[in-house]
Amino acid sequence: MLSTKPTVRRKVAAVDASLDELERELQPLLSQSLPETLLGLETIQQAKLQTLIPYLLYDLVFIYLKTKGIDPRTHPVVSELERVKQYFDKIGKAEKQPEGRIAQAIDKAAAGRFIKHAIAQAKSVVSSSKDDPIPPADSSSAPRVEVKVTSKMRARAEYEKDLNEGRDESEDEDGGLEVFDEDAEMEVARDSPVEPLAGNKRRRPAFDPFTGTYLLAI
Repeated sequence: MLSTKPTVRRKVAAVDASLDELERELQPLLSQSLPETLLGLETIQQAKLQTLIPYLLYDLVFIYLKTKGIDPRTHPVVSELERVKQYFDKIGKAEKQPEGRIAQAIDKAAAGRFIKHAIAQAKSVVSSSKDDPIPPADSSSAPRVEVKVTSKMRARAEYEKDLNEGRDESEDEDGGLEVFDEDAEMEVARDSPVEPLAGNKRRRPAFDPFTGTYLLAI
């Protein structure tokens, strides 16, 4: 038991010194925001920094679990560390390629994404047009609006019909009337002698106010 104490103390001191050194190394990075730090770096350096930061955080979690007496191998942090290590391999392969080929590969990948996105949009437009086709602008294919006949319209039609029938009947009656010449009838009445009735005084002939003529007594 006494032999283990110096060993533990040395390990604790080593961890403490490592944390102090890590804090000094991170001081320039923590002095400004991450976008400001990435602004002055090349593409490959930006990829390295954005991979190192999550790996560092997961590694600190790994150390913290060990100080708390928890086995880190049973914690999800191990799978995250393995995942980040894959990006280290990808960055290493990219560094071995010529600069022109790296840029060309990046451009081809971006172009592929744009093309796939455009094809997906075109397919969605075609499918929507098939589901809901737009009819051509033709007067023959335009929907006909049915005229609704109301009760007022029927009553007005019947009224106009009765009015026209009454007008026709009045014209027929006017055509059957006889027109008398008042002047001719007056002359006939003056020329015709009026015979006095026996035993009676001579009476004037009766005058018809409707026709304007005198009536002869028979």
